[in-house]
Parts: sequence; C-alpha cells; structure tokens
Amino acid sequence: GQLDSYQLCATQLRKSFASGLSSGNANIAFFCAGQGVQFSVISAEKDLISLLQEIDYYRNLLEIYKSELTKYCLLCYRETVSTFIDKGKTTAIEAKLTFADVSDPGNKLLEMFYFHQVFKNYWIGYAERCDHYVQRYGELSQPRHFEAYIIKFYHGL
Repeated sequence: GQLDSYQLCATQLRKSFASGLSSGNANIAFFCAGQGVQFSVISAEKDLISLLQEIDYYRNLLEIYKSELTKYCLLCYRETVSTFIDKGKTTAIEAKLTFADVSDPGNKLLEMFYFHQVFKNYWIGYAERCDHYVQRYGELSQPRHFEAYIIKFYHGL
C-alpha cells in the first residue's frame, strides 16, 4: 500500500546500521538505527513489542558507543511505542527523556518533543492535545520538512 516505501526504507536502514557498525562507523550506524526506528513507527512496519525490543537492543549498544543524540532520539521513540502498547503501564522503563524547559525556544529537543506529542496524542485519541502540539510545532522557527509533512497529515485528519 501507501506505506510500502517507508517499510522498505526501515528495512534498508537496519541493514545500513549493521553495515556501519561492522565497518567501524558507529555514528552512521546509530544514525541509521534512529532513522530506521522512525520509519518503522510511522509505517507500522513491525509489531510494537518487536519494535520495543529492537529499540532496547540499540539502547544497550549505546552504553558502549556513547552517542548522546541517538540516545535521546531512541528514548523518545521508546516512550512513544511504550505508550502505544499499554500507555507505559508495564512497558515503561526508569530512564525518561527530560526536555529541560520546553518553553525555552532554544531547546534543540523541542521539535522532537512536539512531533512525538502530536503522534502519540493522535493515536491514543486526544484530539485537542494533538491540535495543541500541532500549533506549538508550527511556532518553531525552522522545523524539519519530513516531520512537518507528517504533522500536517495528522492535523488534517
């Protein structure tokens, strides 16, 4: 269907992760891992429990390779997937992503925070919260185009 290209991309990014790690380029490997998780979540390419296990696998490897940006990204996706599974009742972990002060426009994680809030709130049925975060996302000075299109899609629904 319409999400086949995203699903194929998630599969290819997993292969790129393995290739990057085996060639010694951990930065590229974990960039691919983060992007693969993103495409997998957006396209519903895998069942959520398997995706949660994959995210935890990457997070465990990050204890060795120490990529802070990827760590934040994966933790954010992990919280989103955990929310989708059971609202975090049994799948939550102790580690939580802190966004410092989300009212600070200089916070580099605001875009990721708003994107995940739109995505989560739409799928768990909180339309008003979803709309609130769509508006907040739109107030960012330079949001990334890919997420902006996805957010416009959810806002239109």
